Amino acid sequence: MSNGPSPSTLAFINDLQSLAPGEKVRFLGCVNGYDASTGTLTVHHAYPPPPHACAVAFVDVNILLSTLKSTDTQIGEWINVIGYVQEREVKLGHKAVRVQAIMLWSAGSIKLADYEKAVKERKEAGSW
Repeated sequence: MSNGPSPSTLAFINDLQSLAPGEKVRFLGCVNGYDASTGTLTVHHAYPPPPHACAVAFVDVNILLSTLKSTDTQIGEWINVIGYVQEREVKLGHKAVRVQAIMLWSAGSIKLADYEKAVKERKEAGSW
């Protein structure tokens, strides 16, 4: 019996399609848009690199609105998200997953190649 919150699965946005609805995830992505009327961030990360399609996550941030910083919703901002997979869809030819965010913060000046390498190695070792 655990006394703490359940752990999240570290994943690339492209991996979210294979996870079950309700699964807790953590991922990194670049803000591509924000719809203030629905409280939804559109986040992407082109990994693996093309020719694979760029996967997209639609991140519901409504429960975080009181703590979000304006920079967290700016196009081009890299963010970390912890949340729950909601549903999968195909929109404009892209695989997309809806995620209910429970935590979100800026990735700062991330070294993207180092991050991708670390997550890939962790997945290959079976400890993601």
